[in-house]
Amino acid sequence: MLGVVALGFLSFCTLIGVAYAMTPVPEAGNEDATKTAAIFYYNDGKTEIGRVGTNRELIELDQIPKHVQEAVIAAENRSFRSDPGFSVTGIGRAVWVNLRGGEMQGGSTITQQLAKNYYLSDDRTMSRKFKELFISVKLGKEKGKEQILQDYLNTIYFGRQAYGIQAASKTYFNRPVEKLQPDQGALLAAIIQRPGQLDPRSEDYADETLSRYRYVLDGMVKTGALSQADFQRYQAKLPLTRPLNTNGTFAGDKGYMIKRAMLELDRQGISEDEIIKNGLHIVTTFDKKKMAAAREAAEKTIRALHPKRIPKHVNVGIASVESKTGKVVAFYGGHDFLKHEYDNVWKGSAQAGSAMKPYVLATALKEGWSLRTLVEGRSGMKFNSEGDVWQPGDGDPTIPIPNGHQEPPAVDLVRATQNSVNTAYVQLGMKVGLSDVIGTAESAGIAGDRLAPHKHSYGLSLGINSIRPIEQAAGYATFANGGTYIQPHVIEKVLSKDKRVYRTLTWTKKRNIFSSETTPDSAGVAADVTHAMRSVVTGGTGVAAALPDRPVAGKTGTTDKNVATWFVGYVPQMSTAVTIYNDEKKPLVLDGAVVQGGSYPASVWRAYMLEATKNMEAEQFPQPAYVGTQQRFATLPKPKPSETPECRPNQQSTAEKPCKQNPDQTKPCRRPGFPRGCNDDQPPPENPKQKWCERFPNYPGCNDDEDPPGPPSPTPTDPEPRQRFGPQYGRAPE
Repeated sequence: MLGVVALGFLSFCTLIGVAYAMTPVPEAGNEDATKTAAIFYYNDGKTEIGRVGTNRELIELDQIPKHVQEAVIAAENRSFRSDPGFSVTGIGRAVWVNLRGGEMQGGSTITQQLAKNYYLSDDRTMSRKFKELFISVKLGKEKGKEQILQDYLNTIYFGRQAYGIQAASKTYFNRPVEKLQPDQGALLAAIIQRPGQLDPRSEDYADETLSRYRYVLDGMVKTGALSQADFQRYQAKLPLTRPLNTNGTFAGDKGYMIKRAMLELDRQGISEDEIIKNGLHIVTTFDKKKMAAAREAAEKTIRALHPKRIPKHVNVGIASVESKTGKVVAFYGGHDFLKHEYDNVWKGSAQAGSAMKPYVLATALKEGWSLRTLVEGRSGMKFNSEGDVWQPGDGDPTIPIPNGHQEPPAVDLVRATQNSVNTAYVQLGMKVGLSDVIGTAESAGIAGDRLAPHKHSYGLSLGINSIRPIEQAAGYATFANGGTYIQPHVIEKVLSKDKRVYRTLTWTKKRNIFSSETTPDSAGVAADVTHAMRSVVTGGTGVAAALPDRPVAGKTGTTDKNVATWFVGYVPQMSTAVTIYNDEKKPLVLDGAVVQGGSYPASVWRAYMLEATKNMEAEQFPQPAYVGTQQRFATLPKPKPSETPECRPNQQSTAEKPCKQNPDQTKPCRRPGFPRGCNDDQPPPENPKQKWCERFPNYPGCNDDEDPPGPPSPTPTDPEPRQRFGPQYGRAPE
């Protein structure tokens, strides 16, 4: 048995030896011979947004300052000058993880990284790992440490499409590597670990970049490459770098599109390095015409928002999402990426204002309350902790809640939404529970970290929380999509150079987010919220957003002191959010006018949607479901006892239709049609008392037993009585 084991071990060693002998070290430079470029497309898969290719410049090791070399060694492989070129523990760990079914681990030493990146593919397999090991061993024998370090520094990726230390030095600091300062070299060394993320200009990874930079400086101190005094001088902050890519690839809105696509791919496990090295073809969800329409609406609808006129701290953001797919078809993140790298759609945020109210409404409907629920409409009301109008002895109240205009004491939820009644929504939020409102908003894609700080503040119902335009566009799309949330995304598909599917991506989808045990009809809740928001556009605060050929639902939003303004609205197929805000948190004033959500944002929204919906079928929203039951948290005043109305001209009061008779109308000559000179006390002589008193009951003599003066008898000279006609007698010919 022992002999069999020994024979097996000998055979295994023989196979390893043969594999080692048959694994050549490829010729240097074939990495440069296979330079590639990644291509980004609009959603048609044909029209290019831009190409991102390899940027490399080969130099000799003696051109690279010693402190830069030592910084890279401190960052990546502190035992580089003494180790055999490979890490036994690293290889063992990788093999163990692979045997257990995990993903193959990457290289650890500088020599192994060179073997992997310069000579081999990115396949993370056992066979490639052994090839990496064999090449690393051979490199250690066939090439000296200086040559290995030179090849490594000429080929490693530093982010921003820069391959090699020389390209990185010029890209980040606009100077050749020979002129780099120790802190600059340390920063470049820090970036190697995660290029594309660890970037001083990356808002998302600023803290991690600083931490990695300090790690490198500390390593240089430990290896003797940097004094403690210099460490203290450099560690406080990162050295200043150039803005992100200053070439035409990222000019205008192309930079926003490409950078967003790269970030999304990175979150799906496809790094920037992998995209570029493999020359991937990325088809985005962006519609070229709609992108142009968003830019046109943002920059030309309002004169004061033109790039040459817009105040320094005023920002505009537009995000447009397909309701049923989550695809971001268009956005406006800023005028020019090269001048304003911070996009206003994914990174930019502003207080939500009243555009937060639909999530409060959805929560109430979800909990079984109907649109007919009555809530407080009066301005200046204060509420107790239960959401009831404050009374003396109730404890600490809210501040008086102001409304923008006068409302009756009780309003239903449609009117409260239509006219954006603050008292109504503060009360509603307190009644349903702010934690439940947060839950509803999170289900619709609103980031929880923006909501949680306000979980005990009634101001949440009025949108004191910050929110991103992309979140609002996707959140309102959930109402248009019948209560199904789909994660907004910008990647349609990822293809290899030969146009084969490189990887299939997945996006979060949550169905029936508005359903509950009380109200299982999620689609009904969405339909009722839409119905309420329809009234905003048809006759409320958002009438400026109305489209001529199709229904629109939406909500305006204006924060305290008009610092941020919103209009978020949708048609059945597409949801779009528009925000205009001041990032200094000062009142938003343009061309001398204070901006509100129903003014400029609604106008910009309409301008964009008019273009974006061209050739789009005019679909209708579902009818309201009127889920839930009516609740009464406010009471309409009791009607005053009805008063008898005044009689109209020529109208007589009767038992069936009583009216208050004007005293003047009881006298003949005060009634319409009687000429001047008419005597109230002398009726026509031929009228009998009965008829006269029927018409004029208050005439003198009609209320006593004496007959009024009668008509004179005919004289003998008159053969027959003369008939007297005319308005002065109150009679007309028959």
